[in-house]
Amino acid sequence: MYKNVTSSPFIEHPVVDIAQLDANEFDIFMIEENQPTNFISKGQFNRDLYCKCLLYKLYNFPKSKIKPFIKYQCEHLAEPFVWLNKLEKLIDLNRELFTTKEQKIKTDKALMIIELLRQEIENNKFNVLHRFDFDKLKARIKNYQNSEEKLFALYEAQAEYLQNKPKVIDPTETPFDVKCTIEIDKIEKLEQLKKRMPERNAILNKQPLKQKIGIRGHINILVDAFYQMLHEKKANGLPYLDISTPDLIHFITSNFTDKDGHPLSESTVRTILTPNRAEKRPKNDNKIQL
Repeated sequence: MYKNVTSSPFIEHPVVDIAQLDANEFDIFMIEENQPTNFISKGQFNRDLYCKCLLYKLYNFPKSKIKPFIKYQCEHLAEPFVWLNKLEKLIDLNRELFTTKEQKIKTDKALMIIELLRQEIENNKFNVLHRFDFDKLKARIKNYQNSEEKLFALYEAQAEYLQNKPKVIDPTETPFDVKCTIEIDKIEKLEQLKKRMPERNAILNKQPLKQKIGIRGHINILVDAFYQMLHEKKANGLPYLDISTPDLIHFITSNFTDKDGHPLSESTVRTILTPNRAEKRPKNDNKIQL
């Protein structure tokens, strides 16, 4: 009977992987041998198997358990109304498979329960147990003032999820805790970029950094290192630094001070960088060897 099931395009399909967890009577789990217990085949969720297992459970329950079974599924869904529509379509597509008097009664009862639950959802009378809704969490933290508050909420939600991990999951969905980790990484990286932006803009606009770097030794030792990269060290036959001498002088004087915190003299730096003023650069024993 269940080999000829016509599938319905379910978007959500919560199941229990019985290789990992014990299932209760209302959980949907693999009933066929030699099939993946997580419903994943060739890297994709096997909707055909899901539909077969769903119908198998539905029509093997006594009539008294059809309502709690369907309600149980809805309680674990983000969009139960949509799922109910897909279940209704699944039943309609496969009516010819269930033709006994008992099966027809179950079909009618299932369709009646689907309609009742849809009315409850429309009237906001249906309680969903979907505690861990990442979209709602993300929308909530958008209103927070700073990154610290956002990170605190994400860490709290992630910890609560891991401590109360739901048994029924959709294997095609990215897990809630993984989504939290991705969002945490994004926020932390954006904060790092924000901190680096002033320095980046300062270099691009040839503006001095907010805090200059002090030189504890002789000025000519540092400037000579730049001289070597500008005139002596090569990369593919070209100077190691792709910068003009005036721009390099501006960069050095804008971002370094002497040991006492005083600004560097442009004329001094220019002299040290002049190729025919070797006497102003350090001797070999004091040179920074690059």
